[in-house]
Amino acid sequence: MGCRCVGTVVLLISCVLGLAVTAAQTASLTVWNMPYATAFPGGIALDDGMLYVACAGGMEVYRLDPGSDIFRGWGVSEGPQDVTVAAGIAFASVREADQIGYFNPGGLATNSALVPFQDVGLGEIHRGADTTDGKYVFWIAETYVHGVLSFEYDPSDRPDAIYDPSDQGAYRTVEAIEPEEISVAHEQFAYDTSLMPAPYAFAVTNESPPFAEWRLPLPDDIWVTDLAAANGGAIWISVGLPILFRFDPAGGTLQEMETIPDASIFQGLLPDPDGSIWFSNLNHGSIGHFDPTTGLSEEWRVPGVGEVYDLVFDADGCVWFTDRVGDAIGRFDPSTSEALVYPLAEGSEPLYLAIDDAGDVWFSAGSGNYVGRLHVEP
Repeated sequence: MGCRCVGTVVLLISCVLGLAVTAAQTASLTVWNMPYATAFPGGIALDDGMLYVACAGGMEVYRLDPGSDIFRGWGVSEGPQDVTVAAGIAFASVREADQIGYFNPGGLATNSALVPFQDVGLGEIHRGADTTDGKYVFWIAETYVHGVLSFEYDPSDRPDAIYDPSDQGAYRTVEAIEPEEISVAHEQFAYDTSLMPAPYAFAVTNESPPFAEWRLPLPDDIWVTDLAAANGGAIWISVGLPILFRFDPAGGTLQEMETIPDASIFQGLLPDPDGSIWFSNLNHGSIGHFDPTTGLSEEWRVPGVGEVYDLVFDADGCVWFTDRVGDAIGRFDPSTSEALVYPLAEGSEPLYLAIDDAGDVWFSAGSGNYVGRLHVEP
């Protein structure tokens, strides 16, 4: 496999000495169809060998046990968008109900925390840094009011596993899949950091424990598309503009950063351990990277790709992506500007990604109404 020539010493030595192995061409795609026809699987999370998926077209979060082909479902109210798992408890952001649903996967019962700020439109949910007294902090995008929401959860209030779980068989198919190897065009845009706006005070807009809300100073027709929690506690935020925001909750500041100088909508925020940020550009079918220290923006436009949506790193530092419009997932190596693109069935609409400890790539396919696993032979 290729590698990105930054990060750990091992990766750097591999790149310099030319030890990286050419990406394999043989892969298998396993597909599990969702339990009902209008599930529209969205956000996913992996935990203890299980895949959790929020079904935005209904009211459920499902857990797939790929070893036994069993789905287990929990009702969390209308329009769950995303799911994450912390210490064995699953948390889902529920858009239309303005609530966080959470449950112990050992039973059927669900708990909920209702957001007291109405009609906020909850989107992606990510765990941030814990509080000093050990509470878990989750950050959630508010898509209807261009804001960000924090939710504190006390792990001592762990819900019980009560009532019998709801299990049903999952139908799986397996097929071989061959990728297309393509070269990716690369552009750079230098931004004078001395002209970059300084961070400014960003106070809580609404607060009602365990929730707090910050609303961005944006026009009403602009929405939050994604957020991500970085190492060190910063929250990166993308909106329907070619800019990024970096929010420092501890310092109470917000900084606006210009990136690609073009009509762009950013999604798929992926913080890099070095303090930079990777993102997908919905308008260009591209993968972007921004270093706030140097002011350098980079963009790689993937030929034939309709709309890059979500991004995730693999163990080699390469970037996996979903192409929502082009019905494909791909692996991009920034060190070589090469990509492997794996085609999916027409109408799949792949959305979100996760990579397990074995290196297998999991994804949700919204319109295809399935979840998939791509295994690339070493």
